[in-house]
Amino acid sequence: MNFKEMCNGIHHQACVISVEKVDGGYGEIRIVDGNDAYLNSFGMESYAKHEFIPNRLYTEYLPKNLNFEDYSFRSAVRKELLHSYAYPENFHAWMHMIFIPLSYETEELAYCLYVMEISQEFNAELLSSPRGDIYNKVLNTTLQLADTSDFNAALKNVTMDIRKGCNALFCCILLINKESGELEVLAEDREPDSDTKPMSEYMDERFYKAVRSWDDLIFKNGNCVIINDQKGMDYIKENSPLWYESIVDSNIRSLALFPLKAGDSILGYMWVSNFKANDTTQIKEAMEITTFVLGSQIGNKLLLDQLTKLSSIDVLTGLYNRNKLNTYMTGVLESKKSTIGLVFLDINGLKKVNDNEGHLAGDNLIKRAAKTLKSVFEGNDIFRVGGDEFVVIMVDAEEEKIVKSIGKLHEEAKKNNVSFASGYALTDHDQDIEKALKEADFNMYKDKRKFYNQ
Repeated sequence: MNFKEMCNGIHHQACVISVEKVDGGYGEIRIVDGNDAYLNSFGMESYAKHEFIPNRLYTEYLPKNLNFEDYSFRSAVRKELLHSYAYPENFHAWMHMIFIPLSYETEELAYCLYVMEISQEFNAELLSSPRGDIYNKVLNTTLQLADTSDFNAALKNVTMDIRKGCNALFCCILLINKESGELEVLAEDREPDSDTKPMSEYMDERFYKAVRSWDDLIFKNGNCVIINDQKGMDYIKENSPLWYESIVDSNIRSLALFPLKAGDSILGYMWVSNFKANDTTQIKEAMEITTFVLGSQIGNKLLLDQLTKLSSIDVLTGLYNRNKLNTYMTGVLESKKSTIGLVFLDINGLKKVNDNEGHLAGDNLIKRAAKTLKSVFEGNDIFRVGGDEFVVIMVDAEEEKIVKSIGKLHEEAKKNNVSFASGYALTDHDQDIEKALKEADFNMYKDKRKFYNQ
């Protein structure tokens, strides 16, 4: 068959791929021939080793890519018509790819036609036009996250739906803060009868080192990493030994890993594990769209949480601010706790420090005061409600404990070169909270007058 002539009849970049037929899988994958539009693209790629020669291994021209191999195998050998629309991290462009099985084959080789269109512009229609059942699942995911007052609970339901939809044993959404090195399991779901452990049991220092290899693996394989056979396992063993050890220890036989992105930033990852190899194509198609939607939704939620935090946190000390105190007290009263201890505190001598040493010295005094409060009232909520004023809320606290804590505060304050005026009051949900606040404030100012009258 004249493969060159076949490819020349196609407007877009096209080539014919041969796949060696091997029992239970595939062997060598080669680029047989292509049209000029496709073959000329090799000269533009830094990883092309030389000019095109027909029937060379595809890795002579392209980086090894598990997803490309899987699609080529399924199309050529299993005669599946496959479509993918993705933004490969190593290509920096949107790629619309079609794998068309060819009837022609030999005893050793099977063939498929690979057609691709490259664009810098995102085409929403190509990403949002999967099979009907996949579209409905992704739409359900979007609606769950859009119409909820409990985002984390909704994400838990999403992971359950995705796990079940992929016929997998496990699904997880993991956030990563690359600056701090912190990992957070945002949601996960396990098959009830599975022996899969909660993700938190794997999250040690070695696992974080393994996670740091994921970006490189995703970069090399386009936009995700999918393992569904021994070739995939061997590839992970060679390129990320620590992750391979974790996979083996977790008894994982198949895995699909996708990044969750907001713009160009990777927020975390989502994966499903232990699914049927025959479901790989559908899983890839579903998760490409789902993670695209989830990344945007999670990014918006994290931004909203950050804005909420900024509106309730005092920037200088990291304590809650006055805005937070108002909403906090409403919640405490509605919870009907038996007793509420209100401790009012004021830094003695802050104005003098500001006047004589400057506001930088004053800020340092405030930060030392906040640090002292955190160490003494650990486990209680602390608010900076003014320049030198603080409030501590002690829920279900007895008067003896409050007095003891204030005594300890004055001892620790001396060590940190800080002086506090203090006052407290006790109340409960049936009493007048305003009256208790005024009482604590009055007692604090009475103590402050003692300091200045010395």
